[in-house]
Amino acid sequence: TIDLSQPVGSRIRRLEMAGRAVADTDTFTVALNSYRASGGGGYDMLRGAPVVYEGTEEVRTLVVEEIQRRGTIEPADVFTQNWEMLPPRRTLRVIGINDFHGALIKRPDGASGNRGGAAELAAMIQAARAECAPVCTTILLNGGDLFQGTPVSNFAFGAPTAEALNLIAVDAHALGNHEFDWGQDTLRARMRELRAPILGANVTYADGTNVSWIPDDTILVRDGVRIGVIGIADPATPRTTMARHVADLRFVDPAPVVRARAASLRARGAEVVLVVAHLGGFCERNAPDDCRGEIFDMARALGPGVVDAIVSGHTHSEVRTIHAGTPIVQARSSARAIGVIDLLLGAPAEGAAQRRPEVRLVVSDSVTPDSAIAALVASALATVEDRIMQPIVTTDAEWPREGDQYALGNLIADAQRLAGRGDIAVMNNGGIRVALRPGLIRWWDLFEVQPFANRLMVATVTGAELRPYLEGLVARSSVSWHVSGAILEYDPKAPARQRLRRVVFSDGTVLNDTKRYRIVLSDFLAGGGEGVTLGSASPFVDVGIVDLDALVDMLRAMPNGQLLQSDALRAPRFRPRP
Repeated sequence: TIDLSQPVGSRIRRLEMAGRAVADTDTFTVALNSYRASGGGGYDMLRGAPVVYEGTEEVRTLVVEEIQRRGTIEPADVFTQNWEMLPPRRTLRVIGINDFHGALIKRPDGASGNRGGAAELAAMIQAARAECAPVCTTILLNGGDLFQGTPVSNFAFGAPTAEALNLIAVDAHALGNHEFDWGQDTLRARMRELRAPILGANVTYADGTNVSWIPDDTILVRDGVRIGVIGIADPATPRTTMARHVADLRFVDPAPVVRARAASLRARGAEVVLVVAHLGGFCERNAPDDCRGEIFDMARALGPGVVDAIVSGHTHSEVRTIHAGTPIVQARSSARAIGVIDLLLGAPAEGAAQRRPEVRLVVSDSVTPDSAIAALVASALATVEDRIMQPIVTTDAEWPREGDQYALGNLIADAQRLAGRGDIAVMNNGGIRVALRPGLIRWWDLFEVQPFANRLMVATVTGAELRPYLEGLVARSSVSWHVSGAILEYDPKAPARQRLRRVVFSDGTVLNDTKRYRIVLSDFLAGGGEGVTLGSASPFVDVGIVDLDALVDMLRAMPNGQLLQSDALRAPRFRPRP
């Protein structure tokens, strides 16, 4: 019994001989011609098999002799139906993208050439849709963080990105934390422009009531197949976007919500239930099933069979695994890849196995871009090109964004302390979005490093008020911050909130509880972003400058227009000590 819906090598569903099923340990004598016995016609598995008999007659001679012996023959005399073709089984191909971040234009990716671009991404998606036709139904899901991140998108508050995603024909989006960066009114405007819904089933008002303008789920009908989709937002959203933009909302534990919504969707006739979630995780590069993170916690809490597949996002990572019985995919970020999950529709065949999800890179220079989206992107770029292409500084150094402590983070913290005339400044790693490459650095490059337009704030506090805040920076398992103006020595093995050992300022003095210090933070951090609050009685004052402008101003003032990666910048300013 043969199932052509399965990959080559996995298509035989049942094999019987003499009325009983064939086992893997059974042995047989097979009669065949010399061409096949030598492995011809692609039958390499037969080459070298032991030969128990080798005749000298040609096959056509044997056929002639058999006809002569019978005299009269009928087709029924020599034919027995010994195979059966199963009806074609349709496949649902789930294509996933995530964390688009307004990446309308392809960009260099290290030494690997260009990656991404909306027009190139669209071409990859179209190819993935076409290659499995005609027995394939496709659906395209987007794991959130749609608009924020590039000047071409940001200068129009994401409107060109909404147009591009409509042309790409996304079927449903998850609600990302950065969807709130410009406030709820702007988000609702973008939601009205999108043809596909942005879903957030685990978002409620503070009193637990439903948020009517954020749908929980949807049922899509594709080629007669009813597909239920549940959207999930990150419960940490209040800490990873401006707190004031979500003050009236709550982001609850997703697993119980998914379980309830999945049951509801199936009761409403959904044959397949999918989750698109702005929740992420990480898998080891050489061990794709060795994974950790919130999306895997949710999958384990659900268990097998509650949902059929998950498209994830948020961590900008590569995920292509089956975890707790559920296929999960995440396709990096910024249009640099697509994820593919193939699900067989209908009851699973005996012996059928789930296929591992794929992540396919968008190698932009090898793709013919979609012409309609390319025209849209060119038009959007033309409106901002004069401003964003301004040269700022040159550098012969690589400024990577890797690990917890790196020179680029120190550089940004230095720029903010300089702009705010502070004693100390703190920059969160989550606000640093891309690395800087050697060569000419234009305004656009710096915008992509700091795209959020956070305003700088300053407060004057005593050393006693500053100390608990600095303790909060080293209270977690890793230090995901950069400071300027001080070196923080801490014991990572000490209990949280008791780790700080010494704070040495740039002038050589140590932290004094009675002395007053001027601290510079972005308005995001001043409002408690990332979960660490200064808690000072002294109010914050707006410096009157955006974080990006502070960085641009400092770099423009570099001697001879050269940015050098000095030893001071490379040195980590959080220093663990026993």
